[in-house]
Amino acid sequence: MTKTYRFFYHYFKQKKCMSVHYKKQCIQCQNIVCFADTETKWNKIQPQLTIQGYASKIEHIGDTIYIHK
Repeated sequence: MTKTYRFFYHYFKQKKCMSVHYKKQCIQCQNIVCFADTETKWNKIQPQLTIQGYASKIEHIGDTIYIHK
């Protein structure tokens, strides 16, 4: 069985792009293709809404990030 790690992503308003957080890294991109199951998480501070889940691998190709289950 492949080990999975928590990821989450949100809109990065200051830089006008998306921000993906995975394995203590913050990766900025324009597009996200997600093959993993996700759920929404509401926070009291910014970012107020994030999408989170578990992924085994993330690929950064061009300005798109692919999130694999």
